[in-house]
Amino acid sequence: MPAAMVYTCRVTNWPMLWIYVIGFVPAIYIGSVSHSAVLRLLFTALWIIVLVKVIVGTSQRVSAGSGGLTLNLGAFGFPRVTVARADITRAEIIDLPVTLWSHWGVHWTRKRGWLLTPNMGPALRLTLTSGRTVTVSMPEPAAALVAMGIAP
Repeated sequence: MPAAMVYTCRVTNWPMLWIYVIGFVPAIYIGSVSHSAVLRLLFTALWIIVLVKVIVGTSQRVSAGSGGLTLNLGAFGFPRVTVARADITRAEIIDLPVTLWSHWGVHWTRKRGWLLTPNMGPALRLTLTSGRTVTVSMPEPAAALVAMGIAP
């Protein structure tokens, strides 16, 4: 009996993480020295948004196997996204180009569906039985397809 094949990787966008941290420090300082309640509230909201973005959007762990694809997002592995193998109707390997309008992190667009992309470069685009698409960046998307039993 052959051993089950599983593909795992971790993708972290270190440059974007440092950009968030460097941009975050002045915001904390400005918010702490401000005497305006509105400005303090604004910088507190900004602090929370950036913190969530850093924790969730700059890193992900991908596991692919015969059951499908599992993503643990963020530094703590939460939230977790699972795509069952039975729900995948089409899978393709794409290259996400680095452009001025590149979208890093976790987001949804009407045209491109879910994008779970902390990095630009090689990615796996899955079309689900519901018609939705999920795009996941990873270093070796062909290995993930083989682990799920899909021919690249």
